[in-house]
Parts: sequence; structure tokens; C-alpha cells
Amino acid sequence: MPDLPRAALRDAARLGLQSAVAGAGGWLLAEASGLDTFTIVMMAVTSLQRSVGGTWGEALLRLESAAAGSLIGLLCLALLPPGWGTATALALSLGAIGAATTFRSAWALAVLPAVAMSLGDPDALLETAATISAAIAAGAALGALVAFLVWPDAAEARFERHFRMALRATADRLAEAVRAVAGTPAGPEAAARWSESVWLAGESVGQARFADREGMTRRLDALRRLHEAVVILDRAAEAERAPGAALRPEAEALAREACAALQALAEGRRPDAAPLDRGLDAVEAALGRDPAPAGPHHARDAVAFGLHEVRRSLDALLAA
Repeated sequence: MPDLPRAALRDAARLGLQSAVAGAGGWLLAEASGLDTFTIVMMAVTSLQRSVGGTWGEALLRLESAAAGSLIGLLCLALLPPGWGTATALALSLGAIGAATTFRSAWALAVLPAVAMSLGDPDALLETAATISAAIAAGAALGALVAFLVWPDAAEARFERHFRMALRATADRLAEAVRAVAGTPAGPEAAARWSESVWLAGESVGQARFADREGMTRRLDALRRLHEAVVILDRAAEAERAPGAALRPEAEALAREACAALQALAEGRRPDAAPLDRGLDAVEAALGRDPAPAGPHHARDAVAFGLHEVRRSLDALLAA
């Protein structure tokens, strides 16, 4: 079994605890209110997301779905002539909701009130719609309350954690890419960690409700730009005429300085750019001393361009 990242274990423990509390609370709420137990519990548990903002967003979507499903189902069934049967009622109401979700995918749960009305008493459509919508609203509100009270995790705090992880993964990616240019192959682990942490940071931006989403997006875009420069070095290392072992001492020194700069950013400190600039100059000088093989020098040019892009991207990341 592979080792799980600490962040994943934290999310699993938190969501497990929140789901347990939401499930038990949903049952108690259903017993006290007389509403449908299954609907309340399911809405409370499935509303839970990795952050408070994400859970509130899901809860609002469930309320919107309940209102849309009740309205669409009510209109369809009110227009259906008496005596046409349950199957026709289901087909008509669910067909209308299926068409509506093409334009508004968040209404997927609108089927619940529509199905309840189609299967219920045709003379009590309003009561059925109100009852099922109330159960959906109660469950969604309970899920939002649990996310806020039980081990809360704000989207902004999640972003900061995953962004720092992404910075560290970028440091490892950059060090591996620089060493790969000097002939030391890189493994896939750092690339996988980078992709996961950037994806989680981006998810946190999407779930943020009361945070500086624009600033978070700028920082994430700057980090992606830096990673694109690392990919340039990766491709240069794979070329047929890659610079090779002649760069090894300078590449090792530059890799250390690049890691130190990104680690400083991950710890909330502003890195000293002077050692990194000296490392870049040393690698460029080594490129100039290395005897050039016959034929085009595309790989060498790509290394020089990639290193300059790394430096520019670091400046952009600091500015963001």
C-alpha cells in the first residue's frame, strides 16, 4: 500500500468525522421534525466538501435544485390530464428536468422533488413538494452547519497549505530538471506531487467564498509559469545533444540555490536572489566552455532559454 500524503490523511479524518456527525445529526433532526430521514441524512452528508466554503456552495446548490425540481415538477404534473398514470407522470417530469440540467448541471438533485410528486398523491402536489424540499433544505443546512462547527477548514487556509506543497514540489522538479540537463535522469515522483498539489490549490480557489480569489489565482498562475520553464529544461535534457556531464558541478550548485529560493517562499520568507543569479551565470559560462558537438545546438539554446525563464518566473512569483 503506498504512503498517503499527510494532507490526504488530514482530509480523510476530517471528512470522516464530519460525515459521522452529519449522519447522526440528520437522524435526530428527522426524528424531531417528522421529515424524511433518508433525504435529510443524504443531503447533510453529500453536502460536505473539503472546505467550509465548498460545503456552503454545495448546500446552496441543493437548495436551488429543490426549488427548481419542485417548480418544474409542479408545472408538468399540473398540466398532465387526470388518469394518465404514474409512469406518464414520471416520464414527463423527469424528461423536463433532464432537459433543464443540460443548461444547468447543478440541478441534478432536482429529480428528488419531481419523483416524490410523481409517485405521491396527485391531489397533494404542493404538500409533497413542500415536504421534500424542506427535507432537502434541512439536510443541506445541517451539512453547512457541521462543516462550520466540526473541525472547520477554510478554503483560504487550504489554499495556503497546498500552495506551499506545490512550491516544495516545484523546487524538487526544478532541481531534478537541472540535474537531468547534466545527465542525471529524473523520477516521476516530484511531477506527480506537483500536479496533485496544484490541483488541490486550484480546487481551494474555486471553493473560496470570502477570500482574495484574484490574488490566489495570480500566485497559482505564476507558479504554473515557473513550472512551464522547468518543462523546457526537461525537454532539453531529453534531446539527442543534451549538454551532459560537463555541466554537473554548476548544475548541482544551481539546483541547490533554486531549491533554497523556493523553500524560502514556501516558508513565507523572501529569498535572496543573488546566489541564484550567480548559479545561473555559472551554468551559462559552463555551456559556453563545453565543446559543441557537430550539428545544430538546439538543446544548448533550450537550456539557456529555460534558465532565463526560470529566473523571470521567479520574479513574477515574488511579485504575485
